[in-house]
Amino acid sequence: MRQSLTQNQPVNQFYHGDCLFVMRHDIEPESIDLIYLDPPFFTGQVQKGKLRWEPGAMECTYEDSRRFWQEKGLAGHAPTWLKDIAINRPEFAAYLFYMRERLQACHRVLKATGSIYLHCDWRASHYLKMIMDEVFGWQNFGNEIIWHYVSAPEAKTRYGRKHDSIMYYPKGDAFAFNLRRVPHSGNTRPTRVYKHGDKDYVCNTNPMGKALDDVWNMPIIAATAKERVGYPTQKPLALLERIIEVSSNEGDVVLDPFCGCGTAIIAAQRLNRRWIGIDINQQAYEVSGKRIGELPLDFAHFRYVERTLEDVLAIDKPKEFEDWVNEFYRATKPHPDKGVDGITRDGIPIQVKTFTVGYNVVSEFVTNAKYHPRVRQPVSKVIVVSQSGYDDGARIRKHEIESNPDEGIEVQLVTVAEMLSVADKQG
Repeated sequence: MRQSLTQNQPVNQFYHGDCLFVMRHDIEPESIDLIYLDPPFFTGQVQKGKLRWEPGAMECTYEDSRRFWQEKGLAGHAPTWLKDIAINRPEFAAYLFYMRERLQACHRVLKATGSIYLHCDWRASHYLKMIMDEVFGWQNFGNEIIWHYVSAPEAKTRYGRKHDSIMYYPKGDAFAFNLRRVPHSGNTRPTRVYKHGDKDYVCNTNPMGKALDDVWNMPIIAATAKERVGYPTQKPLALLERIIEVSSNEGDVVLDPFCGCGTAIIAAQRLNRRWIGIDINQQAYEVSGKRIGELPLDFAHFRYVERTLEDVLAIDKPKEFEDWVNEFYRATKPHPDKGVDGITRDGIPIQVKTFTVGYNVVSEFVTNAKYHPRVRQPVSKVIVVSQSGYDDGARIRKHEIESNPDEGIEVQLVTVAEMLSVADKQG
């Protein structure tokens, strides 16, 4: 069962929605210590907003940017090389633009002391590195980590493809890097003896084995393994634990913008990190929640936040919808409310309704706001949010109030769809 939303919740939370919107609206700038993202690979398949989980079509969710590209043509702020690709491969260019927008949002929320790991495969890894160089700076490139998972069957015209690439970039000069060690390949370790005072000390020359390099030989999850949940893009828990242990410390915040079946947030929880997971597909949350035994607490103890239009319109309890609106605007509910459902940090009063709003609702709310003891006076703006929309009477009353020089109050009549389109209006 989903938790109702309240203020001052812990960081551990799952957002159901587009990570671009969530990173722009819900996550504070420079608040994340480590980002790992395993975004959709460019396979040509598209799945967004489907009710059923279809494993064969889980790898691509860039329909929004494809539509953007078709309607607006080449964006003026896209790099020249991306415009060139758009001429001959427009759908691939749309995918790259989709990724560029979201990587820019990652840069915004990542701390100056943080790091990012981008997981990709042979289809677009070299193009995505160009975008990472542009967004995070070529001088900040750390490694292209090669995850080699199994031996490949023999191919007739090419070498077998059995690795993924993980692009690692620290954001700045100071960052966590707790270098791990892997077991030494030999059965014995060379030793040396040295004296200190009258005592002999024996030291293993390389007590923890050879230093970890950028080729990681790590198997995929076996078909019969308990860890496997059947999610098509599931990655081994050991892979995520290695990344999190190296590039974060206990108590740090780990973000996975393409959460999938939740391996990154499960690894973060196991390693005493805080986390934020985002996925556009609700099945990601459901599958994550079913991974019994991998989380020390029941998954329902963590916070679920709706950030899709269908999800929010499906809220059928007025109090729950009011809580969602107040959380969205970072507003607090006054007590007693006296006809005002929320007040933003800037002092703007909010009215929330699940039904179609008309003339009288707008009129009464403005009056209540002007006489509310906790609303900053004089009132210059009010916000009305309706889950069902507005009739002509509401718009007439809005015009009357705004055109009255004695009122001087801006009346915003806001729908859920308009609230969740903020991502399209921000850079």
